[in-house]
Amino acid sequence: MAVVVTGTRTSRPLGESPVNVELIDREEIESSGAESLDELLEHEAGLDIERTFRGSHLQLQGLEPDHTLILVDGQRVVGREGGAIDLSRYPLESVERIEIVKGAGSVLYGSDAMGGVVNIITRRPDEDLAADARLAAGTQRTADLSAGLSAGRGRVGNRLDVGVHTSDGYDLDPSDIATNGSAFRVLDVSDQIQVQLSPDWVVRARGGYMIRDAQGVNLSNTGAEFDQRDLTEEVQTRLAAEGWLTPQTMLSLSAYATWFRNQYVSDQRGSYELDSYQDTRERLVQASTQLDQGLASHTASLGVDALSEWMDSDRLGKAQGERARVAFFAQDEWAGELVVPLGFVAGARVDMDNQFGTHPTARLAVRVQPVEPLVLKANGGLGYRAPSFKEMLLYFENPGAGYRVEGNPDLRPETSSSLGVTVELSPVEPVFFSLHAFRNDLDDLITVGTAQEAEAGSPTVFSYVNVAEAVTQGVEAQARFELDAGVRVGASYTFTDAQDLEQSRLLEGRARHRGSAQLGWSFEPWATDLQVRAGRVGPRAFYPDGELELGLPYTSLDARLAREFFGQVSVFVEGDNLLGAGDTTWNPIPPRGLSLGLSGHFVRARAAQGEAP
Repeated sequence: MAVVVTGTRTSRPLGESPVNVELIDREEIESSGAESLDELLEHEAGLDIERTFRGSHLQLQGLEPDHTLILVDGQRVVGREGGAIDLSRYPLESVERIEIVKGAGSVLYGSDAMGGVVNIITRRPDEDLAADARLAAGTQRTADLSAGLSAGRGRVGNRLDVGVHTSDGYDLDPSDIATNGSAFRVLDVSDQIQVQLSPDWVVRARGGYMIRDAQGVNLSNTGAEFDQRDLTEEVQTRLAAEGWLTPQTMLSLSAYATWFRNQYVSDQRGSYELDSYQDTRERLVQASTQLDQGLASHTASLGVDALSEWMDSDRLGKAQGERARVAFFAQDEWAGELVVPLGFVAGARVDMDNQFGTHPTARLAVRVQPVEPLVLKANGGLGYRAPSFKEMLLYFENPGAGYRVEGNPDLRPETSSSLGVTVELSPVEPVFFSLHAFRNDLDDLITVGTAQEAEAGSPTVFSYVNVAEAVTQGVEAQARFELDAGVRVGASYTFTDAQDLEQSRLLEGRARHRGSAQLGWSFEPWATDLQVRAGRVGPRAFYPDGELELGLPYTSLDARLAREFFGQVSVFVEGDNLLGAGDTTWNPIPPRGLSLGLSGHFVRARAAQGEAP
């Protein structure tokens, strides 16, 4: 049975977790044909991917991108642009699995987990000598090359992954010079070493570097043409150790540091008047300690998180933003039987931040199995998002337009309360149904308000204020089953009602209705595998001039056919957006694309080298 860690920060079998955790494993990642995290998640229930020049952003259960926390191996990432993490900067060659927790997760992970958590778990070293590689090329001059090498000897193992990804982007409207999808070049390198100090203790160290260079052309409302370039660099390092102090007591230690830089250039053609250059740098250092103590049917967890974060940006009123935060959390997991199998998780956390003071959060999750094929889950929790450096310290003036935007250092954290109820039914092993109802209430949302009206000779001053309120609620239904002859079928439907309570209208860019379907067929005599994924996205609300406009609904269709040779090499063909969905106004998704590729996987067991297995 698959094991997950994100829902409780402890390893638990997926089927026994009281907290809802959705898992995408390595096999699903490879069969999907996706190259980056945004491509992988676009057909998942309850998830929406929004694409702009600055990247691909995730909306989870109708919440804003800055309400979902993105983790790599349990450690937060930085580099939000416009409040969102660009998911396209995370290629998948070094990823073992993705764990998704929906609902407030601040009780374990602190700020930014108001709506949920997406945890990217990287691939660990093999005990054997293993190598894999993938090469693909397609339309829009897209090319992907990735390779991984893993080896273990004795107590030491190491894994190295390298990937290069390029594309010329796309233009959905040839009648003007503007582009819809940026041309990009991505290089990512990561290395992870694992040392088994003893049967009870293991140490892991990981380092990674990514650079993404995106370029495109923008056209303003006045007809001015701009060449835009978005250059992003990210460095991640992590050192972690975990082991058993006693047969019932586990200690986990980790230290993490990341450095992020974004350089954004907007160069007006034929003029220097509106040229701009923004250089943003962020650094984060985080350390965590967690003690898990087993006692009868209980597992108690106590932990401390500490982080320091810095930002340098051209648009900060001060030269640098700095913050420090310490958090203490406690959690109790219980599993047993009271007439029927029952489990619960209760937790609380207190964050102390030098910017906004002290903020507590809590969560309770319950799992009941009244009969063997039926599982009922309920969970509720509190979440929060700390004000960003830009919201507190921004200083930007546009004399030509007659306005100035200033940060507000007195902002309070945004807060949320979430409630979810889930019914899971699995009458036989290859058949699974689930129905999940959710509601998220958000308060003290940060928005832009007028701080000072324009007077003679002075501009209008805008600032950030805690005034907005919103609610998102809905239902997610999923089904999957396997038929004879290697046929796999899956389907999902999501209804999302996302309301801006301050302005009494639908939240912008959310589809109320969204569905997806997956079909897989493995024909063993020919070593052939077919994967088809389809999605239907309903109309979405937009307010370009203050008036409601609905974006057109669209249907996407992706397919992948692969044939394996000699048990180690596969040849595949992939088609993306085969129906040609998308438009230049509301749905600037990539156009129809086709690619061909080759992948290989080689393993040599230690026993074959004359060593003890």
